[in-house]
Amino acid sequence: MRSILFAPLLLISLVLTGCASTAPVPEPRLLPSLAAAEVPAANLPVSMRPFNWTDERGSGSCVNASTVFNLRWSNQAQLADWWRRNHAGGETSSSIRLHHDARNVRYFYTLRADPALLDWCTRTRRSCLIWYYPSHCINFCGFHRDESGKVMAYLLDNNRPRNWIRVERAKFLREWAGYGGFALALAADPIPPPLYDAIDRSQG
Repeated sequence: MRSILFAPLLLISLVLTGCASTAPVPEPRLLPSLAAAEVPAANLPVSMRPFNWTDERGSGSCVNASTVFNLRWSNQAQLADWWRRNHAGGETSSSIRLHHDARNVRYFYTLRADPALLDWCTRTRRSCLIWYYPSHCINFCGFHRDESGKVMAYLLDNNRPRNWIRVERAKFLREWAGYGGFALALAADPIPPPLYDAIDRSQG
């Protein structure tokens, strides 16, 4: 009886042994963060970018549109929608800060074209509203070094928000100062960067 059972057991052992693979097991490796590759730093999807609107007298609302951009980028969608419904017309650097204060919205700002605020926005993935073009407000969305090595400012105009405007940094800073040098960025954190697979399991 023992010899009869031995053959099947030996066969099973051989079959199981044959299942073992001799191929090398790939070593997983961590990939670098893609946050730095997000261009621009404040990359709000096109469908969420606000268009400028007018008040009952036909006055544009560019400052408020730029504020809505900032609020959406900081994941405050309900407040952004409320702002869109309740604010219209022109604003000054003082009035827009008063509106933020009234809603207890914390912010940082400059009245003298301080590029340190824009550099901080770029590092922390924030947007800010700025005076740019005659009597107009748009969003600064970050600095980025392009393939030629030039550092470009990425701007979004709420009159044409589908496409980025790129201006070389030094030229942009001169022009921004010439238009008054005001900028306002929210203290609230921006929305998280895009998700990605941080582990590469391929064999290369």
